[in-house]
Formats: sequence, C-alpha cells, structure tokens
Amino acid sequence: MRGDTAAVASERADIAIVGGGVIGAACAWFLARRGAKPLVIEGAAVAHAASGKAAGLLSPLMPPADRETAALAPLTERGAALHATLAELLDGPGTYDYAPYESCAVARDADEAAALRERAEVVGGEWIAPEALADRCAWLDRPAAGGLLLRSAQLDPAKFTQRLIESAKGMGASLRTGRAAGLLGGPDHVSGVELEGGDAVTADATVLALGPWTHRAAAWLDLPLPVRPLKGQIVHLEPAAAPPPGGFSAFDGQYAVTKPTGIVYAGTTAEDAGFDDEPTPEARARILADVALRTSRLEGARVVDQTACLRPLSADGLPLIGAAPGRRGAWVAAGHGRKGILLSLATGEAIAELMLDGRATLDLAPFDPARFGA
Repeated sequence: MRGDTAAVASERADIAIVGGGVIGAACAWFLARRGAKPLVIEGAAVAHAASGKAAGLLSPLMPPADRETAALAPLTERGAALHATLAELLDGPGTYDYAPYESCAVARDADEAAALRERAEVVGGEWIAPEALADRCAWLDRPAAGGLLLRSAQLDPAKFTQRLIESAKGMGASLRTGRAAGLLGGPDHVSGVELEGGDAVTADATVLALGPWTHRAAAWLDLPLPVRPLKGQIVHLEPAAAPPPGGFSAFDGQYAVTKPTGIVYAGTTAEDAGFDDEPTPEARARILADVALRTSRLEGARVVDQTACLRPLSADGLPLIGAAPGRRGAWVAAGHGRKGILLSLATGEAIAELMLDGRATLDLAPFDPARFGA
C-alpha cells in the first residue's frame, strides 16, 4: 500500500469503486441514488466477465438446505424484491430483457423429491406429481419423480449491468477505464486507488468489487479474502422447433431456459480451472448430455454460441460484504458465486447503507469480510 504522498492523484472522488461488474454497478447505483458521487474504475469494459456472460436467472436457492442456503435467504429475498422494483424504475422489459418466467426444479428419485417438497415450504413453489409433470412443464418429457414449479424472473445480465451504470451516471456517478494496481493510504486506512501507468484516484472511501480477482485486493490489504474463480460454461441453442416457455433445473444445478430472444441457454459447469475462461468441447458435450436426461425438446437443436466465465466463489460459499477489518475507508463486496446477478441489488443497497448510515437493514454478520481471520 502506497503512502498518501507517494503518488499525485489525477482524479478525486467521494467514493471509488474498483470493478465494473454487476456488483460494482449495483453499489454505484445505490450510492448515487443516496446523493453520493461514486467513481467506478474498470480495467476493461463494463460487464466484460461473468456479469456479461451469465444466464441472468433470478431463481431462488434450492436444496440442499445447508448453512449457505439459510444464511443467504434474507439476501436473496431482498434481491428478488429489488429486481422487481428496479425493473419498473428502469424499464427492465424494454432495456435489459427483464421477464417473469416459470421454471420446474425436477427430482429424479424419491430422496430428491422429498428435499424439493421440503424446500417448497420456504420458496412458495408448487409441487407437481410425476404424472402431471408433462402437462404442467412442457420441457419435461423424461421419467422423473416430480418437480417443484417456481415463478421467478430472468434478464440479460450484460444489458442490466450497463443499464445500472448509465442510470447511476445520470444521478451523479462517473466511470473511468483504468486497471487498479494498489491502494493509497497507510497501515490502518485506505485513501484511494493507485492505477497502472502512474495515475491515482483519491477517495474518502473505496469499495473493492473485484469478483474472482479479489486475491489482488487481499494482497493490497494484507488480509485473507479467499475467493477463487469457478469456471462455468453455457451452451446457446437454436431449437429445431419453437421451444417451450420457461425452463427447468435439475437437483445438481443443471438447467435449460428459453430466453426472450427464443434462444435456449443450457448449462452449466463448475470447474476449478484457475483463470482459464475458454469454452471447451468437453463441457459442451457434458451439458448437452445432462439436458437430454430430462428432455427431448432440444434434439436437433443448433449450437449458436458457447460461453465461459469465472464466477467468484468464496471459501465458505457466502459473499463478502462489509468493511475491511483494520483498514478504515476500505469496503469489500465480492464472492457471490453463482448467484451474483440475483444478489447484486441487495448487496449494493447494503453497502450504501453501511457507508452512509453506519448500519444495514439486513443482518450482514454471515458476510463479514473479517470472518476469515487476520
């Protein structure tokens, strides 16, 4: 960490946000809405990584009902509610393809069926008996032990992230291109961001929203922030015939969904591949084979695209949201795993509340960045 006098700042901001993905964009939107003037610093382009390549499904958490699911429940519920609200404020249907949809979480055996039925009491889904599946969910024409019908929403994540940034700029936020190389400040505080090339931005507060690159922030702060990249691949399919509306998901997280464009997204993988974000034929074959176990509706479909992205997964599966311990002026918002789009708005709202009010409405104790020790 460089001292305050070690660099001459080329720019001054109330709040610097490092990272132009969906989490950084959401933080900027809520801070700007409260009257702050955040500056988003992005090294490449807005939503250039996972925020631009995700499926954009705002579906609730599903079994197993472990600590991760229980701790995230209030954050996911708030996130879904905020997505519905912002879709009205920002013309979601017209600007980022926000649309309600139905999805059926399908069980392949009695154990999975029991887990889904138990989960139905939490998420408010409707249990569908095996004999009624084909009528209630046109996707599912393979043998199954039942399914949980869920009503949720989806969006285009790249358009959504860009819309947040543009709306935040209209309220006083700003955006600049630059790769963060370190932090300004001293051993107990952060006073801005050092950029590659010698520029710097001084700020009263700095939000580190670096996604799978959070290890860089950990080094700058000399703090353990264990977030690793989890590679996920999605196959984009053009069906031979018009696909059914909505989608389905399997107990292991595999899914297929019809997007508003008529293209079907099928996915996904969960690969520990470091920072390799290249699509592979092996993953495509595995995804298509998994989908074929649940439906025949995609037989003969043409592959029109395949994407891969790096989702930021923390060591315990929970995001990091809050103040960096021992570093006054530094805040962390990262590690949202496969639910970054859903959790983005609730995270942005919470960060704005913490920074401007000193406390958040939601209980953020499970997400404290200090939980991994000194």
